[in-house]
Amino acid sequence: MYVVVIPAVHRSQFKPPIFCLDGGPGVAQTNATSFYSDSINYYRLEHDVVLIDVRGTGHSNPLHCRQLQFKGNLKQQFTEMYPVEAVSKCYDSLSKIVDLTQYTTTNMAIDMEEIRKWLGYDKINLFGLSFGGRLAQVYMKMFPNSVASCLLWSPTTTYSKLPLYHSFFAEESIKKIFKDCKDDSLCNLTFPNFKEEFIDLIMRGRKKPFEYKFKSAIGETQDIIIPWFSFQTKIRSLMYSPLGIRQIPFIVHQSYLGNWQAFLSLFPDKSSYDDLIAEGLYLCVTCSEDVPYISKIEEDSLTRGTFAGNYRIEQQRNACGKWVRGTVPDNFFEPVTSTIPTVLFSGYFDPVTAPSMVKKIEQTLPNSFLITIPTMSHVLDGLSNVECFDKMAVDFFNNPGVRPNGDCIKTMLPMAYKTKEKQ
Repeated sequence: MYVVVIPAVHRSQFKPPIFCLDGGPGVAQTNATSFYSDSINYYRLEHDVVLIDVRGTGHSNPLHCRQLQFKGNLKQQFTEMYPVEAVSKCYDSLSKIVDLTQYTTTNMAIDMEEIRKWLGYDKINLFGLSFGGRLAQVYMKMFPNSVASCLLWSPTTTYSKLPLYHSFFAEESIKKIFKDCKDDSLCNLTFPNFKEEFIDLIMRGRKKPFEYKFKSAIGETQDIIIPWFSFQTKIRSLMYSPLGIRQIPFIVHQSYLGNWQAFLSLFPDKSSYDDLIAEGLYLCVTCSEDVPYISKIEEDSLTRGTFAGNYRIEQQRNACGKWVRGTVPDNFFEPVTSTIPTVLFSGYFDPVTAPSMVKKIEQTLPNSFLITIPTMSHVLDGLSNVECFDKMAVDFFNNPGVRPNGDCIKTMLPMAYKTKEKQ
């Protein structure tokens, strides 16, 4: 396991360290080393900060799939998410060097406990984002005596069956964006038919793929075919941040008019390798803990009538058919019930761990505080005064029995909606 320990600036009165856990699953937490190592960073002023690349990520034997993460050109950006042949090749290459059944959330939690003991800490503070929130809950369930407090930021539950709720929550999110644009004078003036144009794209895109002659920055022209699944997947990914949300009406409008340049500019127009998430680790976790437990009834009820449909579930189900399945403990899907002081942060626009999901986690944590940030989505990117979040988080770690003061949330504001190409 690869671990980075950033010592507290002020060590006169030792406080429990903060163990940071990133999302995905598949994102390496040590990518944030430069952020936390700044001498004026709030988190490390009185706490050691411990960054862990959980097994299968970063420098901890990363399970990357070049077959899935490398794109040779712009056209390849619009292939299926998990082509079966590419998944099979990735599995064949990784399974020759590691036992892929061992890459589960439960084993990650056991790793964390060993790290805590090795570093000599009595109790620790947990800080989990997204899937890191799931890992924090599993750790809290398995090793409650090791936890001083827990912060869950846009967390998913252990029983969320990723990606079962993706389409349902994305549908909720796009409806909120429709309304937000309507209530925003500039957005409504510029895109008065935003909702209707999006619905038109859905209808046209499901009938046949969109075709466009793309002109690159160096003047080259190529024919690009954009299937509906590629368009809706990218729109859903933009919803993860306020920065992305503020681009959606413009991109939808330009696409509706037949100008796909704005949409295509979101992708590299040459060969690229996206290593943010270790796709092999993502498949190890979800093919063990999520996808096998999705019933057809659930799939139909939660995807019917949504713009994203059941595409993501079917892609992952097909991929898992070519992947190995790890062991899941009998109590894995039971909600964590604990009196450990916990604070939960939820974003109103979140399309993947919606406020309703975070609310369910809160219900079994009686000593918890739920804070919903009305301008946030899954993450903060694109908001002003993001230091407000950090201050609330550190205030909680310093006084875990007290609800953090959220007065500064009103200063966390998004940028203006994008209304023109260069803005």
